[in-house]
Amino acid sequence: MDAGGMHMNEYNKITALYSRLSVGDEDRDGGESNSIVNQKAFLERYAQQQRLTNIRHYIDDDESGRFFDRSAYSRMMEDVENGKIGVCIMKDLTRWGRDYLQVGNAMEVFRRNNVRFIAVNNGIDSDNPDTLEFAPFINIMSEWYAKDISKKVKTGIRTKGASGKPIATEAPYGYMKDPNNKDFWIIDEEAAEVVRLIFRLFIGGKNRNQIAVYLKNEQILTPTFYLKQHDRGTAKSRPLNEENRYKWNKATLTKILTRQEYCGDVVNFKTTKHFRDKRNHYVDKSEWQITENVHEPIIDRADFETVQRILENAPVRRPNGDGEIHPLSGLMFCKDCGAKMHIRIDYRNGGKRHVAFCSEYHKGKAKNPKCNSPHIIDADLVMQTIADVLKKVAEYSISNREEFEALVRKNLDMQQTDKSKKQQKRIPQITTRLEQIDKVLNKLYEDNALGAIPQDRYEQMSQKYSEEYYTLKAELAELKEQLSAFEDAGGWAHKFLKLIERYAAFTDLTPAILNEFISRIEVHERDKKRAKQAVQHIGIYFSYIGKFENELTQLAEPTEEEIRQMREKIEEAQKEKSRAYHRNYSKEYRAKNLEKRREYERIKAREYRAKRKAQAAALPVS
Repeated sequence: MDAGGMHMNEYNKITALYSRLSVGDEDRDGGESNSIVNQKAFLERYAQQQRLTNIRHYIDDDESGRFFDRSAYSRMMEDVENGKIGVCIMKDLTRWGRDYLQVGNAMEVFRRNNVRFIAVNNGIDSDNPDTLEFAPFINIMSEWYAKDISKKVKTGIRTKGASGKPIATEAPYGYMKDPNNKDFWIIDEEAAEVVRLIFRLFIGGKNRNQIAVYLKNEQILTPTFYLKQHDRGTAKSRPLNEENRYKWNKATLTKILTRQEYCGDVVNFKTTKHFRDKRNHYVDKSEWQITENVHEPIIDRADFETVQRILENAPVRRPNGDGEIHPLSGLMFCKDCGAKMHIRIDYRNGGKRHVAFCSEYHKGKAKNPKCNSPHIIDADLVMQTIADVLKKVAEYSISNREEFEALVRKNLDMQQTDKSKKQQKRIPQITTRLEQIDKVLNKLYEDNALGAIPQDRYEQMSQKYSEEYYTLKAELAELKEQLSAFEDAGGWAHKFLKLIERYAAFTDLTPAILNEFISRIEVHERDKKRAKQAVQHIGIYFSYIGKFENELTQLAEPTEEEIRQMREKIEEAQKEKSRAYHRNYSKEYRAKNLEKRREYERIKAREYRAKRKAQAAALPVS
C-alpha cells in the first residue's frame, strides 16, 4: 500500500492472527493451551500450512470476551473496514467474544469487506459456506457459557456475602485485613484516628471543604497515598501525582462520612453489574446485605446516625462574608419559598449581630423575585429560643417519660398519615415504569447489536433511559425507607429520649448539640413587614420526631392572645421611644439656642420700642 492509503490487492493484504486471553483462562480452558504464546504459535503454524503470508498479530491480553471495546480487536476491525485485511484467523470463536449478537454483527462486517474468516478448532472457514451453518449455535453457546460463568461467580460471592463476610477486595480506610483471617477486618489505628477526627470536626460544625483544608494544613496523607505507602489499595502498583499527597477533597470526605462499616458492620452488595457491562451500578439500599457488629467499630453508631442526618438535611454549610460559619447555617429555611436562609453579621450601631435572611429574596429582588419578603430574623435570638425549648423538653421528658413517649407517638402519627398515603400510591407507579424502561433498554441493545439504529442514537437513548431508571430506583429506595420509618414511631421516640439523656445537663448550645437535636428550622414572615420590632413565628423540626407541637414548645409558637399582647407592648414602646426622642431633642435644642433666643428677643423689644416712639412723634400736638 502506498503512502496515500490506496487499495491493497489480494496478494499483499494482511493475514490477521487474533489471540485473546481472559483472566482465569488458564484454569478454565485447559491450562497452557490458551496462553498467548501458545495461541500465537498455533496460529502461525496454521497460516504456514495454508501458505498465507503477510502475517500480523492482534493480541488482547487479560481482556474479557464479554466486551468488544478491546484495544487490539478494535484496531483489527478498523483495518478490516479500511480494506487492509484479507484473512482473519483465530483459534476458536470464543477468542472472538461471548456475545452472539456482537459476533454475528462482526461476521457481517467481514462478509461486506470480503474478508475470509477462519476459526480453526470450530472447523469454520468462510470460503466454505457449509462450515458456517453451525457458527450461530457456537456463538449462542459461547454467550451461554459467559452467562453461566458469571452466574457461578455471582453465586459464590453472594454466598460469601450472605454469611456476613466482607466481599470487598480491600478493607476500607481505617481498617486492614487480619493477617490470620482475610475475611475479618481489624482497626488500623493510625488511619482510624484520622476517621475519628473527620467525624468530630463535621459534628462540631465544620463543613467538608473546611475539613479538607484542615487536613491538608496538618499534612495528613489522603487514603490513596496512605494505603500505597503501606503496600495496600488499588493504587499500590501504579505511580501517583505527588502534588495530590495531602489534597483531600469533598468526595473523599463524603465517602468516609457515609461508610456504615465504621460502625462495625459489614455492608455487601452495594453495586451490581450485568455480564455484558463493565460498569458497577449502585442498587437500592433495601437490597444491601448488612450484617451488624462484625468487627470492632471506629465510630459510635449514634454519631454515625447524626452525621447522616446532617448530610441529608443540611448538605451545604458555607461561611459568610466574614469567613464565619454560624451554628445555625444550613438549618434555617424560608417558610414561604423553602429556600435556605443566609446568615450575615450586622455591625451597625457599634454592635455585632447575626442576621438571617431568605437567599431567594436577595437573589431575585430586582425583578421577578421568587420570594416576596426577606424574612429577616435575629439568628442569635433563634439560638436562645431553641436553647429554652430544648431545656423545657429535656426537663419534661426526664420527669414524665411515658407521657412524653405517648405525645411523640401521637405527634408522629398526625404528621405521617397524609404523607404515607401519597407514598404508598407512588410506589406501584415507579415499579411499573421501571419494568417498562428495562424492556426498552433490552430492545435498544438488541437493535444496536443488529445495526438497526445508529450508534450515536443508541448512546443518546440509552443514556436518557438509564438516567431515568437509576433516578427512579433511588426514589423507590427512599420511599420504602421512609415508609419503614413511619412504622417505627416508638423507636424514633426512644432514640430522641436517648439524645436527651446524653445532653440533659447542657449549658451552652454548641454546634454538636444543635446538629444532634435539630433537623430543620422554618422561619415565617413577620406579622408586620419592614417593622424593626415585630412578632415572628419559627417552626422547629427535631431529629427523629419532626415538628413537635404542644405546650412544651409554645415558646417557639406563641398563641394569638400572646401575639396581641406583644403587639400592644411593641406599639407602646415605639410611641414612648418617639416621645422621649422629641423631649430630648427639644431640651437639647433649647439649651443650645438659649442665648440666641434671648438676643433675638432683645432685638425685637428694641424694634418695638422704636416703633412706638416713631408713632408717638407723628401724632399732632394739641
